[in-house]
Amino acid sequence: MSHEVDELFDAEMVQQAKTLLALLPRDGAGVAREITISRINAHSYEDKLSYRIETRDGERIMQTEGSLDPSVIPFKEGFSVKAVDNDLWHSLGLTSPARDYRILLLQQDEFRSEIRGDLTTDMVVPILTLLPLMLWLGWWTINQNFASFRRLAEELRRKRSDDYRPFIESNDAEEVSLVKGALNHYLTRIEQTFLREKQFSADAAHELRTPLASLKAQLQNQWQKASTQQQKEELKSLLASTDRLVSLVESLLLLSKTELPPQHWKQVNAAATLRQVISDYYQWADSRQLVMDVNLPNTVLWRSEERYLTMLFSNLVDNAIKYAAPQSSIDIQCHGSSFTIRNRIEKSHHVDAKRLTERFYRGGQLREEGAGLGLSIVSNLAKQLGLKLTLALEDDWFVAKVEADQALLEKPGISRKP
Repeated sequence: MSHEVDELFDAEMVQQAKTLLALLPRDGAGVAREITISRINAHSYEDKLSYRIETRDGERIMQTEGSLDPSVIPFKEGFSVKAVDNDLWHSLGLTSPARDYRILLLQQDEFRSEIRGDLTTDMVVPILTLLPLMLWLGWWTINQNFASFRRLAEELRRKRSDDYRPFIESNDAEEVSLVKGALNHYLTRIEQTFLREKQFSADAAHELRTPLASLKAQLQNQWQKASTQQQKEELKSLLASTDRLVSLVESLLLLSKTELPPQHWKQVNAAATLRQVISDYYQWADSRQLVMDVNLPNTVLWRSEERYLTMLFSNLVDNAIKYAAPQSSIDIQCHGSSFTIRNRIEKSHHVDAKRLTERFYRGGQLREEGAGLGLSIVSNLAKQLGLKLTLALEDDWFVAKVEADQALLEKPGISRKP
């Protein structure tokens, strides 16, 4: 700002000097000497501006009243700045083309400083006044432009890992619409890949069932035809291995099916479903000398898929009976909207509760038959049905808790969509 103001006034001084030189006679004849231009007190800046006209020998021809003496500021060609009594004076010395006159124009720096201050105030004050408004407008504009991105980010955070439905494109900015389109394309590719993997697992398990059934039938036929006890023992071991392989294939096939969302939602009496499962498993529990301590209400209505819910309870009861300590009890209780199945476990069993839903994880209980897929199936079923599954170890007890939220609870005569 200071440099621009000095440039402006220096240019003005040049124009003033040229004008004064143009008014002087060329030969100098008849020019009066020692003329002083008196003050007219028309403006407060009058004393801050002055000029002096001399001959080339230094003889004064004309000067303004109050002009500084040549001994204080002598003539000097071009622009210069000199301090006089704590005041700065800007001067311009200019000689006529015929070199018979020379002019010295003077300006006090205080005059320029006031102009600098006024210009700075006139520029800075509006900027400082408008700056908060400009910042707020910028913040508001950015927020408006990024509101769609925030909504998209929130949708992504809420989206379940198995939810491949496309994002709805409506009233979005062009940038957000492009991002949503790319995400929808990506979700479609992931879903197709996932479905191919699930289909492959289901197809592979399904194709294995026939040759395994044939193999088992042949082994049973050979066992009946065996002539020695040793042959029978060897074939019995092969039959047991075949049974485990058949069980594994069946579990894989069931696991692949439970990864698909249920199709037939309806009002289900969850308590009655669990009682039926307990009845189906009662003989097996009794053969292992296990006591079933059941405390269930007559009716607990859930919005669910009955086939999936039956498989979920079946796997939990099967797991409780299979891994319960000998001659112990299995407690099955209902509290509000949750069912709890508890069974004692042997202290020698080493189980990591955090890994129970991992596929093929069996902990230290390898003496029991199974592939370690039961609780993985339960976890998938709970996710598909929107149930909360909690698995924990409490002292010598293994606790499985299944809970439905308010959206899945049903009252008689009320029907809701999942």
